[in-house]
Amino acid sequence: MRTRYQWAGIVMTATVVASLMAGCGTNSTPSATGSGPSNSAIKIGVVTALSGALADYGQEWKRGFTIGLQYATGGTDKIDGHPIQVIWSDGDSTPTQSVIDAKNLLQSDGVNVLAGGVNSASAIAMEPLAQKYQTVYMVGPAVADSITGKHYNKYIFKISPNSYMEAKAAVMSISTPGATVAQLAPSYAFGYDSVAAFQQLATQAGLKDILNVYADPTATDFTPQLTKILQAHPKYLFVTWAGAPGPWNSIVNMQLEKQGITVVTGIPNIAAIQALFGNFAGMHGFTTYFYTLPHNPINNYLIAHDQSEFHTVPDLFDPDGMAAAIAIVDGLKKTDGNANGNALSAALSGMTFQGPKGTYRFRASDHQALQNQYSVVLKNEPGFNYPVPTLLKVITANETIPPVLNNGQ
Repeated sequence: MRTRYQWAGIVMTATVVASLMAGCGTNSTPSATGSGPSNSAIKIGVVTALSGALADYGQEWKRGFTIGLQYATGGTDKIDGHPIQVIWSDGDSTPTQSVIDAKNLLQSDGVNVLAGGVNSASAIAMEPLAQKYQTVYMVGPAVADSITGKHYNKYIFKISPNSYMEAKAAVMSISTPGATVAQLAPSYAFGYDSVAAFQQLATQAGLKDILNVYADPTATDFTPQLTKILQAHPKYLFVTWAGAPGPWNSIVNMQLEKQGITVVTGIPNIAAIQALFGNFAGMHGFTTYFYTLPHNPINNYLIAHDQSEFHTVPDLFDPDGMAAAIAIVDGLKKTDGNANGNALSAALSGMTFQGPKGTYRFRASDHQALQNQYSVVLKNEPGFNYPVPTLLKVITANETIPPVLNNGQ
């Protein structure tokens, strides 16, 4: 979806953005046991998508991360005298390229902390490197449950909601008891995990999941999948998708709504709302974030600095990036600037911190960050050229607690 759909039910489009940004600091290489001399840089290497189909997501995460470092360090980009240097790698296009770039960051650049992973498959591929190099890896905005499940190791910390958390929020957006539901999702880890999570939760809620259909993530023609769905004729179609162009034009062209099938999804980023949902005012759904929904000083800071520094408003993944940076800095403050993977992992495990969505907590058992989400309805509002996600209810972190899937690793 992701939403984050990156959602668990997520829809998104992306524009191609190519710009590289590095944080402040020196180029000195940290020691193997910590952060080196008192004035040496703490290096954070981020592998994300800054070009290609998911560039919007990576760029949003990058903005938020940059602003988060400013906020958490009081504008100094330093922790206990250590400058923070951020090295950005535009290598999240494929799992293979992500691993190559992550290895370069760890081996050649000597980064102390790894971050990023806009694509679940790429994030999963990088996870073994965190264990091999004993380096904390702050994952986001990828959502697959297996990131903190079967692929978990103690150096993995997941800042974004997982598929289960988003699926639970999605189920809460369907109000008809006993309704039949079909699902459409991409044929890779994100899609499989999202479908499984939604199916389990829908069944528990008394809904009937009657059909699950998958499509290639690069597909442009969804006629075969939608034909199957029309033949099954569910009351609701729950769509999980990330990236452009997705199934949305096909859904409109095949007139599912006119044939009695209500489409439900996570509300995506602003570009996707503009491109896809201009005629969907009144549609209910959920989102992991829209900038007018949280009311707290950190979100106000994010809005103000996105506007002043990037001449935009925060989008779907800006808060993920900001929360990731705040978490890393808060963890490093607890270790007195020691970025050693074992020390930092111990500091972050179970840690509660404040971010743009309010209170976050890294669950000690699997390092998934528990956090709020939002039930919304799309409304046309003056001054906006798209229907605005308007708050119906805050879905609290306690309402979407996912199961622990790492078998006690």
